[in-house]
Amino acid sequence: MGGKNSGYRVDEGAYENYARSVDPLGDEIKGAGAAHVAPHINLGGDGLSAMGGESGLTGAYTARMQGLHDRVTKLGAKWHQVGAASRQTRVNYDAVEADHDEMLKNVRRRLG
Repeated sequence: MGGKNSGYRVDEGAYENYARSVDPLGDEIKGAGAAHVAPHINLGGDGLSAMGGESGLTGAYTARMQGLHDRVTKLGAKWHQVGAASRQTRVNYDAVEADHDEMLKNVRRRLG
């Protein structure tokens, strides 16, 4: 990174450092869903009374909590995608820098 012909510069390791800083966020968010939402998906016994089961309230509650858990899990996965995108940006940046360096070498040879 930071090729000799670039008009801008990226600190060596910046993308990887950022990715390593966001990776734990994905784990933390997924963990929060598992620790704080998942235990409440199913109501034990008569959590909303027998009437809750008959009226559909228990089913609605369970579906809502499952949906919330699914969204929190997806959110954690999105944070992992942010880290992966940062790593890929580094790869892309290196490839563009290498292409630019090669193009400039070709121009110098032709003019040279």
